[in-house]
Amino acid sequence: MVASTAGLVLGGIPFFLVLLNFRTDALRTAVAQRFASNFFDLQATAFLHGRLAVPNGSLGIEGFIIDGKTYMYFPPFPALLRIPVQLLTHDLDGRLTLPSMVLAWVVLAVMTTRMVWLVRDCLRPAEAVSRTDGVVAAILLAAATGGTVLTFDAALPWVYHEVYLWASALAVGCAYWLLRVALDPSRSAILWLGGFTLATALTRTPGGWAMSGAAMALAGWMLLTALRHRRPNRGRLVLLRPLAVFSAGLVPLGASITYNWVKFGHPYLFPLESQVWTQVNAHRRQALAANGGTITGPQFFETSLVNYFRPDGIRFVDYFPWVTLPAEPARAYGGAFLDQSYRTGSVTAFMPLLLLLALAALPVLLDRRAEGPVAALRWPALGTILVGGGVMGYGYLANRYTSDFVPALVVVGTVGLWSTSRRRLPRAALLRPVLVVAMATLCAFSVVAQVATGSLIAAQTHRGDELTSYLSLQERVSGGPGSSFARLVSQSDELPGAGTADDLHVTGDCESLYVNTGDQYEPWNLVEQRDMVVDVTPVFVHYRPGTLRLLEQDGVEMRYVSLEFDKDIPQARLVVEDKDGNFYSPWFEVARGHRIRVTAHAVTEVFQTRIRVDDNPDYDLYVPVGEWNTDWYNDLTRLTFMTGHDGGRSDHVRVSNSSGREPALCQRLLQDAKSSATR
Repeated sequence: MVASTAGLVLGGIPFFLVLLNFRTDALRTAVAQRFASNFFDLQATAFLHGRLAVPNGSLGIEGFIIDGKTYMYFPPFPALLRIPVQLLTHDLDGRLTLPSMVLAWVVLAVMTTRMVWLVRDCLRPAEAVSRTDGVVAAILLAAATGGTVLTFDAALPWVYHEVYLWASALAVGCAYWLLRVALDPSRSAILWLGGFTLATALTRTPGGWAMSGAAMALAGWMLLTALRHRRPNRGRLVLLRPLAVFSAGLVPLGASITYNWVKFGHPYLFPLESQVWTQVNAHRRQALAANGGTITGPQFFETSLVNYFRPDGIRFVDYFPWVTLPAEPARAYGGAFLDQSYRTGSVTAFMPLLLLLALAALPVLLDRRAEGPVAALRWPALGTILVGGGVMGYGYLANRYTSDFVPALVVVGTVGLWSTSRRRLPRAALLRPVLVVAMATLCAFSVVAQVATGSLIAAQTHRGDELTSYLSLQERVSGGPGSSFARLVSQSDELPGAGTADDLHVTGDCESLYVNTGDQYEPWNLVEQRDMVVDVTPVFVHYRPGTLRLLEQDGVEMRYVSLEFDKDIPQARLVVEDKDGNFYSPWFEVARGHRIRVTAHAVTEVFQTRIRVDDNPDYDLYVPVGEWNTDWYNDLTRLTFMTGHDGGRSDHVRVSNSSGREPALCQRLLQDAKSSATR
C-alpha cells in the first residue's frame, strides 16, 4: 500500500499539473473555441436522438460525409460516458474532455497497480515484499502513470488525446484480466475481461482488435490444454470456459465491426475519400493515390520503426525547458509517401526506463520451458504488443501515436522488473542500490521530459495569454542580453520566412511577435501584435455617402476594412471586403466633429484580429491572422494602413493613423536581442 500510494502520487502530480496546465480550470479545452473538445458531446447528443450522424459541418475537416450525413470516425465509448451528464444538463457540452481524461487516468492507475503486484505474484510467489521491492514498484508506477507520452497527451484536452488516454488505460485493464483468466478462468474474471475488451474496442479500433485477438487466442490455448488433460465424461464442461473466454474476445470484435460497418460499410477502415479534409487538401489526395486509396500498409513500417524508436528522437537545448521534441517533423524512409508528419519524439528517448524493462522481460516471455503462472504472462504481453502494431503501418506520424506503445511498455515492463529483481546479483549489496538509483533517474527524466513537451504544446496550441505567459517564463528563466534565448530573436520589416523550432521573429518596431512551432503546416504562431488605430473625424458641411478604406490585409487573398457611409441617412457601418462577399457591422450614427475610432486588435487565441468601433463590441468584425492556402498550409496575413500616418483632410472626413503600445514581451525580447548583437 505504501509503495503503490507513493508511486501513484509521484506519477499523478506531474500528470495532473500538465492536464490542468498548472492552473485550476478543471473544464479547460485545448483551444479557446473548443474545437475537437466537443466531438464526443455531439455524438452523445446524436445517440440521445436515436441517430449516429452528427450535425453537418460540426466536425469541420474531420467529418465524413456519407449520403449527405456527417459521421465521426472515432468509436463511441467516450461519447457513451457523456450520456448520463447530458440527461441532466447540456451546459457542460464541449467541456467534459478534461474530466473524462481524469477518469481514464484513474482507470490506468488502478489497473496498472493491480498488474504490478499480480505479475510479482506470478514470478515470485509467497515472497514477502522487501523494502527494495516497494521502492522499485513505486518507481515503476510513477513511470507508468506520469512518465509516459500520456502525460504529453494530457496537455491537450481534446478528442485526439482523450481517446489515447482511454485506449491505453483500457488496454492495461484488458491485460490484467487476461492474466487473471489465464491463471484462474472464473466467471467474474471472464466477465471483467469481456467488459474491458468491449470498452477498448469501442474506444480505439487497433487496440480493441488486438485485445480481442489475444482473448480468443487464450481461449484456443485453454481448449487445447483442457483436451490434453481431459477426464472421462466431462466433454461439455471442457468446452464451457474456453467458449466463454472466446466470447469475451469475439463479442467486442463483432461490436466494433458492426459499428464501423453501419457508418462506413467496412469492418475497420474509413472511406478517406469522403472526409472533408480529403476534399480540401491536395497532399492527402496525393497520398491516397500513391498508396492505393489508403494510408495504411507495410510500406510505412520502416518509417515508423525509425521515427518511433530512434535513440536520438529527442532534442536538448540550452534554454528553458531544456528538453523538447526534435526540431523537425518526422521523415519518411524507404520511399514511403506520408499523409502527414509532425515533430515526433521516440519511445527510446522519452521512455527509456520502461523500454529497458520491457526488453529485460524477453528471456522470460520467450522461455519455452516456462509453465504455470510464468507461462500465463505471455497472454497480456501478446495483447499489448499487438496494440502497437496498428500504428507501425500508418502513414501519419505524430508524437501522440507513441501512446499505442504504452500498454506494452507498462505490462511487459512490469514482467521485466520482477523477472530481473528475482535474479541473484553478484555483489548485490553494492549493485542493487546502483540499479535502484538508475531506475529512479530514468523515471525522473521521463517525467520531466513529458512535462516539458506537454507544457510547450499546450501553450502553442491554445495561443493567446497562455503562449505569451509561456514565452515570458522562458525569457525570465533563460533570457537576458547575450543569452542563448536572446539569440533566437530576429527582426525585419517583413513577415517571418524560414526558421526552426523555437525561433522568435519581430516585425518592425514590435509591430508583431511570432514564434516558430517547427510544424510544417503551421510554422509560425502570432504571439503579440500592436493595435492599429484609425481615427476618422467627419468634417463635412454637407453629408456625403460613400466608402472609405482604412486597412488592407495581404495574405492568401486581399481583404479591406472600410467604413461605408449610408446614402440616405448620416450613419456608417464597418465593412470587411472579402472574395467570399462583404461582412457588415450594424449601422451607427455619424455627426460632424464626432470622432469614429476603429481599432484592429489581435485576439490570438481565436487566430483572428478583431476590428472594433469606439470600443463597442456590438460592431465587431474579424479578419484572420493566418489562412490556409490551396495546399492547406497556414500562411500569415498582415494588416497595413491604407494611407500614411496622417491620412490628411478632405472636404468630408479627416483620417489619422496610429499604433497602440508596444507589447511588453516583444519589447524585452527585442532589447535583449539588440544588446546581444552589440556584444
